[in-house]
Amino acid sequence: MTRMTTALALAALSGGAQALNLDFGVTYRSGGAALRDNGLVRFGVSDVSLGRGTLSAGVSNQALEVGVTQGFGLPLVGAVSGAADAAVTWGGGVRLTSRVNATLGPVALNAGGAFFTAGATAVDPLAAWTLAPTDLRERGWNADVTARYRVSRTLIAVAGGEFGAQPQVAAGVEWRHDLTRALPPAEGDDPEAKPATERTGSVTLRLGARAGRDVLGATGGVTYSAESGVTLALDALAGTGVGGAAAWGASGSLGAPDLLGEGSLAQVYVAYEPWRTASAPLRVGTELRVPTGSGTLSVDVRGGRFADGSAGFGARVGYSFPLGGPPEEPGEEP
Repeated sequence: MTRMTTALALAALSGGAQALNLDFGVTYRSGGAALRDNGLVRFGVSDVSLGRGTLSAGVSNQALEVGVTQGFGLPLVGAVSGAADAAVTWGGGVRLTSRVNATLGPVALNAGGAFFTAGATAVDPLAAWTLAPTDLRERGWNADVTARYRVSRTLIAVAGGEFGAQPQVAAGVEWRHDLTRALPPAEGDDPEAKPATERTGSVTLRLGARAGRDVLGATGGVTYSAESGVTLALDALAGTGVGGAAAWGASGSLGAPDLLGEGSLAQVYVAYEPWRTASAPLRVGTELRVPTGSGTLSVDVRGGRFADGSAGFGARVGYSFPLGGPPEEPGEEP
């Protein structure tokens, strides 16, 4: 661990005049048959300027981690950004992950993949209970891709797939409607004129289908977004699973900025997807980010139930504070 601590110190010194965050975190997790009690203490640096992107690194009592993000624009076409992360556990396991996002005219692409010889919870003890399902196998690979095509200003066609432990494909459409309200007429306005309006938020409806190993069903969902930043999302699946038995699932999340003060962020979520075989079918969590002093305090509390019926929970408290100047945006000239 000494060598990695030295490397983090060198990264801090090299980025001291530019963007740099120092990150500290303590995590405790308790589980049933699928997990053993586990604590983690982590120290890291993030937002270290690296050309057009950023570098992050961390060391804990479970693993060594490093990550890189890069982004650049494509004149007259769009933009591309990517991230790659690597982690080596003290037991010798490896996790390699990457993700690419690209906007090419009316098409938006999102693709990611992972190769691992150590479980996700060997690096992040709370990884089992994120809103998006996490592959909990001890070794293997997975990949996913999603393409979104803007048919019109309000209609988007979506297609994608997940590959690995439980391959499946999905397709659907999204329709967005802006919510507005009429403004009171100003002094001197023409009383016969159509009243002015202002946008108060939007509602997005989703409809589609998902098919793959152990699942075949219709999907639907709705998202409400307010101008204040409050977002409420609900999604559901209904269909058939193993042996033609009924399969269903649902997830929901609520996010609220500035709830605990300016610059804060609060989110709660729950997901129940019993048809998933490589992830925890029940995942519940609360995440808080609150500016405190010169940095940001984070508190995450998560829990859920595994496919074998055992349950677990965990909590993490972290603090991050910046050194040096503001971070460069990916794609900016250094």
